[in-house]
Amino acid sequence: ASFTYPGGIVAVHAKSRTPDDIWDALKAKRTYGTSGPRILLWFELLNASEEALPMGSEVTMIEAPTFRVRAAGSFKQKSGCPVDSLANLSSERLDYLCAGECYNPGDERHALSAIEVIKITPQEYQGEPISALIHDAWQVFACPNGASFCDITFTDDAFTRDSVYYVRVLQEPTLAINGQQLNVVNTAEGRSVNICKGSYQTNQSDNCLAPAQERAWSSPIYINKP
Repeated sequence: ASFTYPGGIVAVHAKSRTPDDIWDALKAKRTYGTSGPRILLWFELLNASEEALPMGSEVTMIEAPTFRVRAAGSFKQKSGCPVDSLANLSSERLDYLCAGECYNPGDERHALSAIEVIKITPQEYQGEPISALIHDAWQVFACPNGASFCDITFTDDAFTRDSVYYVRVLQEPTLAINGQQLNVVNTAEGRSVNICKGSYQTNQSDNCLAPAQERAWSSPIYINKP
């Protein structure tokens, strides 16, 4: 990842920040990804055991599964770099590493727009058409207007076969670097496309900013029907 090409990130629900616990969480699929911002996400199965089971779990159950999703928007960023970065790195080094724009969160979070649930039912026989097996999105839950935290519970009353569920959290649209690389320019001869290349071929003052809806994706929960 870089200032020009900010990449996605991986988050884990680990017991601690030790390497062993982080690797254990990754292996157990207690992990989720985002398009870049540090969105918080929990996805749990509530009724398969005495305790809620986290994302990445695989269970066998007869009754209709009930899930809970909780999410929080990422912190809004302040410009520049925090004091600890400025104290340990020169301005030249910070400019080289990130164009002088560090991870510098404020106290306010971005609002969330919606939580989408994706349901996939694996094929039961070879050649079964998959068009009816992938439901994207299977359910959509709007978050309260302007709320930075969203908490929903839902049940799959149509649970009749092995199923896989994961969730996608959508954040309010924000300006993204290189979010728009094709800009339409009106010329005397007609409309033309001005390509924002995001490299030395484009003016350094142009970050190709455009609204984008950042998001987070959970690991699935796998439920087998006996």
